Amino acid sequence: MTVRGTMPAQTTTFIGRRAVLAETEALLGKARLVTLVGPGGVGKTRIAVETGRAAARAAVFQHGVRVVPLAGLRDPALLARAVAAQLGIVDNSPVAGLGRLVESLYDKHLLLVLDNCEHLLEAVRHLVHHLLRDCEGLTILATSRDQLGVYGEHLVRVPPMSADDDAALLLLERAEAVHDLPDVAALDGLPLTIELAAGLSPVDQLEQHVTLEQVLERSASRCTDQERRLWAALSVFPADFDMAAAEAVAGELEPLPALVRKSIVVATISQVTGLTRYRLHSTVSQFGARLLMDADEPLRRYVLHYSSFVDEATRSWFSPDDALWTARLREEWPNVRAAIGQALATPGLAEVGTVMAMNVQRTRFTLFAGMLGEARDLLAAAREVITEPRLRTSLLAHCAYLAQAQGDMSAAIPLMHEARTLPRRPVTDVQLLLVEATHLFFVEGSPDCVPLYAHVVELCRRYASPGDTYITELMHAMATCFLLDAEAANKVTTSLSRLAESNGVEWSHAWGLWHQALYELLHGDPAQVHPLAVESLRIQLTLGDTWSPAYGLWLLACTCAELGAYDRAARLLGALRSQERVSRISFASMSPFHKLLERADRTVRRALGDDYPVITTLGADLRYEQVMEFALEPVPDSERRPAKPALPGGLTRQEFTIAGLVAEGLTSRQIGARLFISPRTADRQVVNIRAKLGLPNRVSLAAWHRSATDTGGR
Repeated sequence: MTVRGTMPAQTTTFIGRRAVLAETEALLGKARLVTLVGPGGVGKTRIAVETGRAAARAAVFQHGVRVVPLAGLRDPALLARAVAAQLGIVDNSPVAGLGRLVESLYDKHLLLVLDNCEHLLEAVRHLVHHLLRDCEGLTILATSRDQLGVYGEHLVRVPPMSADDDAALLLLERAEAVHDLPDVAALDGLPLTIELAAGLSPVDQLEQHVTLEQVLERSASRCTDQERRLWAALSVFPADFDMAAAEAVAGELEPLPALVRKSIVVATISQVTGLTRYRLHSTVSQFGARLLMDADEPLRRYVLHYSSFVDEATRSWFSPDDALWTARLREEWPNVRAAIGQALATPGLAEVGTVMAMNVQRTRFTLFAGMLGEARDLLAAAREVITEPRLRTSLLAHCAYLAQAQGDMSAAIPLMHEARTLPRRPVTDVQLLLVEATHLFFVEGSPDCVPLYAHVVELCRRYASPGDTYITELMHAMATCFLLDAEAANKVTTSLSRLAESNGVEWSHAWGLWHQALYELLHGDPAQVHPLAVESLRIQLTLGDTWSPAYGLWLLACTCAELGAYDRAARLLGALRSQERVSRISFASMSPFHKLLERADRTVRRALGDDYPVITTLGADLRYEQVMEFALEPVPDSERRPAKPALPGGLTRQEFTIAGLVAEGLTSRQIGARLFISPRTADRQVVNIRAKLGLPNRVSLAAWHRSATDTGGR
């Protein structure tokens, strides 16, 4: 995990508060938990951000400053997941909890700013207690209307701005062209009150001692009916939103500029699209919710809008715009997550929420971003409410495949068995067939998965999106490489590589290279594997893909063992074990991967002897960035063992091995059992070998092999 100091951009100047800033900074120098406490609108968030900005400039914390906004999070159970996502921590764990946070932060010297904690007090209290206990270098700055109540907490009570100095400056700054300003002494000193007052009509005189609540009421009374309706409708958004979302929820947006001028709505610029985004301060949003006569319709529109957004992202995935859609999904994730939760809790919308939860995973966003834990949480919530048989079948199969992808067979198998008992559409419901094929591949290591994958590919081409089709083609090619002969493997690998080179999708190109490398490792020249695997890994890292690099490490570890670069292979084996633990990918549960990895491990153990545990531990202790930097290095010639001489007759390693088994007198069934291939495949390979060598029968093939071995051909 890399923790960087990223501070949210501000669209207005910061005025005053020198004493509060100084007190907060001084406390952070000697306390590990400081909480800025005060009423809504007093400026706690802005003070926390400015404090963090100063700490980042001064490089006070070795691993930087990170701000985690919590105002848009409504489910306390998602707190740890949300913090991990905001920090860029991979959290693919099937069980929500603090484990990944502690594992990633225990050795970091970091300032963590938790903003707007008041609506999640119990959950935040639990999280902060455990983080401070288990992560000695961590300092937390929180903002809340109430204290957290954690041992060692230091409070900074944020007072209203002084009327004679800071408040007047803020009023002048925000009022801009307003000439007839209200008397600053009439305001309660809360920055939000001042900003809202600056947006009131110049002729609107305020009496003494006006509170924030009174200014909100005065602002609402000075709004037109259209403006009030828009304010109320926009209160359903838990986070910032764009113009399209606002229009979908509220309809008429003509009053929006007026609400921005009145400081009811804050406008910002998206760093992803460059377009305007909007947000409401939590206090303003809460007041707006009270203006809603009936929240059901705006919430329904909110859900349907983000359902359409996710649908579009799903259709647009697997295109040259992949990177843009991934960034847009990350930007909109608080709204998407909230919309799914709202839908699953609303009668009549549960099916919409379920499809959304499945489609989010079809975009591979949560996979790339290391947020499979959140994806599985949402899908589990959907399983609790969906009973309609066909949708439940698809949902169970979807969940089973997601578990299979992580090697979590203990979760996948019961889901698959339940899905089998439910009615389904045998032609169009390809998800369960994909799960069946993947079970045959990963668990049983059976070649029977290959024709089933081929069937699913054809169904996907008729009924599924291009992205889902490519994933199935990927699995088909992978299974063919592992479980069939060189000729079949070469055919599907070549086809996949051509597709990857022509579709303009960088992620696809990376996997095309990976498959070429896998083919060379299993059926061709291991010396060709390393450059292909390295280039594949380089593309994945450039794309910010947190999932696929584990497969690259697996491939490089096996390759280096085959090349005789044993020290490098041992380091990569150690690093791979750490990466498996972080990404929650279990190659041990994927039979073909496990067999090859075990072979590489045995080879390296024999070669290194007592040095093996030391060197693998060195690899396991590398940070993620160090692992990837090491993996991308070329293998020096000095680390390679001498190349093997060419095998007699131009046979591949597998073909020469099969010829040897024929010489031992094994039948095709026995050869298949020995090499984990079907008897039919073994028999076909024997025929191909005899044809290549021009030999009439198995007896002559056995004699040829004995002769080649006796003359040192091996």
